[in-house]
Amino acid sequence: MPTPAVQPMNPPAIHGKGGVLYVSETRNGAVKAVALITEYTFDRTSDKVETTSLGDRNKTYVKGLDNCEGTFTGHFDSTDDTLFVAAESPDGVMIELYPNVDSPACFKGPAWLDVSIKGGVSSAVTIDGKFSANGSWTRVPWGAVATGASAVSTPGSFTPAGASAPYDLAGLAGVTAAPATAWASGTFVVPGDGSQAHWNGTAWAAGVAP
Repeated sequence: MPTPAVQPMNPPAIHGKGGVLYVSETRNGAVKAVALITEYTFDRTSDKVETTSLGDRNKTYVKGLDNCEGTFTGHFDSTDDTLFVAAESPDGVMIELYPNVDSPACFKGPAWLDVSIKGGVSSAVTIDGKFSANGSWTRVPWGAVATGASAVSTPGSFTPAGASAPYDLAGLAGVTAAPATAWASGTFVVPGDGSQAHWNGTAWAAGVAP
């Protein structure tokens, strides 16, 4: 007889209220958190091409190119024009979607963004957005945290590849800078909150290296 199935140990579930959406205004711009978002969707799909042949007892397919698409809904923020500037970008934007702000796990990559607003006499003004891939996307696994930061490029990059940037300046405390000496003038890295920071030779400091 086959071995009976074993019920897995269920890990703690995650509430959706901790999600955060980050969007840049251009493809190479710094991402920033978008306020007043209430819902989102993210679809990681791929093309499937049917290869069913005579004699097959079931349909068969081969996998084609990967794709990423998503949507979001929120309340209209009259103090921040980021989403509309991003939608007008001629080279697209960067998007980072975190299921929970307490973890670096996220989906991120270049995208094209469309937004719209709606309202009425008996409703608040809301905003709807949809995005589609404009290049390869990265999935940062749950618990993958950046351990290093390099000033070779501007802005700098975090390591290992695919790891999530610390959320803010305080989160950089455990990150090793490369080079370990004071960074050259004009260099910086971009934490998750969209700010700028540099290594002054002894500690992380806010802003671009002077």
